[in-house]
Amino acid sequence: MSKSFFTAIAIVTAMITCTNAMAQQADNFPYPTVPDTLRTAETRALYVMEHYWDRVNFADTTLMHRPETTEQGFANFIDLLPRVAPSTATLGIKALADHLYNIKTGKEDDSKTPELIRDYFATLTEKYLGDSESPLHNDLLYAQFLDIMAANKFASMAERTRNEYMARNLKKNLPSTTATDFVYIDRKNQQRQLHNLKAKYTLLYFYDPDCDHCHEVATQIAAMPELASPNITVLAIYPYSDSEMWKTKKSHLPATWNEGYSPDGQITTDDIYYIKSVPSVYLLDEQKRVVLKNPSITLLQNTLKKLTATAVK
Repeated sequence: MSKSFFTAIAIVTAMITCTNAMAQQADNFPYPTVPDTLRTAETRALYVMEHYWDRVNFADTTLMHRPETTEQGFANFIDLLPRVAPSTATLGIKALADHLYNIKTGKEDDSKTPELIRDYFATLTEKYLGDSESPLHNDLLYAQFLDIMAANKFASMAERTRNEYMARNLKKNLPSTTATDFVYIDRKNQQRQLHNLKAKYTLLYFYDPDCDHCHEVATQIAAMPELASPNITVLAIYPYSDSEMWKTKKSHLPATWNEGYSPDGQITTDDIYYIKSVPSVYLLDEQKRVVLKNPSITLLQNTLKKLTATAVK
């Protein structure tokens, strides 16, 4: 992430913790000016969240073409949410939703503008909260965003249905929850279950043998020296319904990995796990609680390094 991003984060955080002085030196985003009468971090944070978007002209379609302003402001907003009280974060997201569903263009030929702007912000939300490579990736916060957008009284039925469906799936198998058990068939045609796999830590790897990116990521994971630890067991699962294709494919995964497929693709057809794309990676502890869900390669390796070092001690 760029130096300018971290500078902007420091500036926005300063609005909450001290004064408005630093905010005036920020990018061109119209940050709110916090009244000097608000002295505590809590009251300043509440004001910032409630008024963060007040000075943005959402009817201006050029917002979508000025990432140094709009996208930077949005990224800073996302970064602030986990730093404030949950109730304050909720108020901030609701305030944004109210702005997005109350765009007044004033011109009949601009009737598509509100939908275009909402789609643009939906894309930003997916980019910063939904992408596992994003340093701000957070499925729970993403689900909260979608729930609040769906609950807005001006949301269309299509928007409400889409957002509720997405939020429901994002909440599945979150960190600190127990990973949902499932049945799989291994290379020896034996039926097994995830929760019966004995391992200190399980690296659950959903993949498709025809997916080039899956092979690339598998190669990166296999190269991690931490996988040599007896405390780490890898379970690679094909989650889709074409099991005959999977059976005919020669495995290119390391021989030490456990492999299998989901019978009838139950993992995806029954929505047991939400797999937006493959590969999809989970790290589970001994009790099959989720430690990581779709982490970046860097986060995965750093976490495995810590866990294996602790196990040795």
